Amino acid sequence: MTGQGSPDSPGDRIMRVGAVVTVIGLIFAVLAMLPLVVPGLTLPSALWFLAMLTGVGLALVLLGLLVSARNRRRPR
Repeated sequence: MTGQGSPDSPGDRIMRVGAVVTVIGLIFAVLAMLPLVVPGLTLPSALWFLAMLTGVGLALVLLGLLVSARNRRRPR
């Protein structure tokens, strides 16, 4: 880095949390799709709602990018 932002800036932390939430949501999305592959398998409908964590995680990543960009734009 060129010293424009510390590696532990708030935007970077938000992006890391967003990446973890996205991965968790993707895992739940794959689990929610199992009944399409395995006939006769019934899963609770809560898995569909947990699969929506994918979008929440992506929104957090975008928010972290926005926060990082605004912090780097500010003069120090």
